[in-house]
Amino acid sequence: MDTKEKGYSKISILLAVVFWIITITTVVVIFHYSQQSGNDSSATSIAVMAFLNKYFGGALTENVIRKGAHITEFLFLSLFTYLAIYNTNKISVKTSYSESSVKFMKSDNEMCIIFTIWFCILNAVVDEYHQLFVSGRSGSISDVAIDMIGVIFLMLIFRLAFTVSLKLRGKTEIRYNE
Repeated sequence: MDTKEKGYSKISILLAVVFWIITITTVVVIFHYSQQSGNDSSATSIAVMAFLNKYFGGALTENVIRKGAHITEFLFLSLFTYLAIYNTNKISVKTSYSESSVKFMKSDNEMCIIFTIWFCILNAVVDEYHQLFVSGRSGSISDVAIDMIGVIFLMLIFRLAFTVSLKLRGKTEIRYNE
């Protein structure tokens, strides 16, 4: 009996595994940069700032580089997390969110977005907490909020793209509990 007969999608399994590996790798990279001491982190920011100012013009400050890095790394984390959750949900029709007897969200897309946001918030909080124990670093709730800018921005784009895509194809979203 092959996977189609069992109701499993080989491509979804492969994509889910690949995106979970990329997601975990992204978390490890974020953790690695948070592990840098205050001096090392500042040196990295200054080097990036010098490169960007030299080759792209402008007068970026170290603070802008640091906050931009927060937004960017969590934007990528949310991208990979969303794709991992989306493909995990598509592995089997029998075990997907659409077949769950308990539904807290109104659609599969909303489920993917909400779980992505929660996963990224958890990582942002743990990342900032971790920085409390690194020499020359401090954790701050404002950095968690800055991390969430990238996450929320991308999830809003995904939501909008999903809605526009359905409209262009003349379809409507499958909604539960209505």
